[in-house]
Amino acid sequence: MTIDTKLDGRTALITGGSNGLGFAVAQALKEQGAAVAILARNEDQLKTAESQLSTIGSGDVLSVSTDVTDDTAVADALRKVLDWRGRLDIVVNTAAPGLQSAPLADTEESVLSNVLDGKLVGYARVSRAALPHIETGGTGRIINIAGMTAHTLVPGTGVSAIANAGVVALTSYFAAEAAPKGILVNGISPGMTLTQSWRGRHEAMAKAQGKTPDEVRAGMVAGLGIRLGRWAEPAEIAAAAVFLASDLASYVTGQVLHVDGGLGKGVI
Repeated sequence: MTIDTKLDGRTALITGGSNGLGFAVAQALKEQGAAVAILARNEDQLKTAESQLSTIGSGDVLSVSTDVTDDTAVADALRKVLDWRGRLDIVVNTAAPGLQSAPLADTEESVLSNVLDGKLVGYARVSRAALPHIETGGTGRIINIAGMTAHTLVPGTGVSAIANAGVVALTSYFAAEAAPKGILVNGISPGMTLTQSWRGRHEAMAKAQGKTPDEVRAGMVAGLGIRLGRWAEPAEIAAAAVFLASDLASYVTGQVLHVDGGLGKGVI
């Protein structure tokens, strides 16, 4: 039997799929033959992403305007996906609120609550609603994007760290509950990744500091001690999602892959 990364005939749902890591994951899965449904709140961004994805690979594309903090909206989106393709194989949770760097002690409680609802509870909400509909014949997957702040202390990222640590725990528990159905649940903790959002921040920081964006990035790499000496490209994180979605990962569940270029320094 040949085992590879091809996903022909499978349907993937990606939250936060209109930009950033979500879009990169949608692109990578579609390149492997999957039909992809992208969910996000901004309809204009969704339509742009749908148009771009339609030129890639052979699978179909569907965009659905959805707020993952709303139970009814999530249920409606799932019905649209199931009506569209008649099956659901892969769910990738990437939707998350944007964050600003700040000490945890200076962060308002409402900010923490909003991030937990938008990411951690949002992932749980989507996974819970999707689980009864995910294929149980060996292609079923849930993949959660956490983040290295769950594992490595990065100054100013306390809110992100709390949400990401919750995602790690959520992934483990959903993996245990889904295993009897043959559905695999795993996560990815990306390191510092050059999404468009981060590029914009680097440009603003560079302007304020009288530096170039490359110099700003290099300073952050040195400060964090990233072993590979650079930031990740979104496609490198998406490649891990392709692995977890594919038959290559048929005996992997309850795991969180650290795709961080050596940011994490654990010895066990």
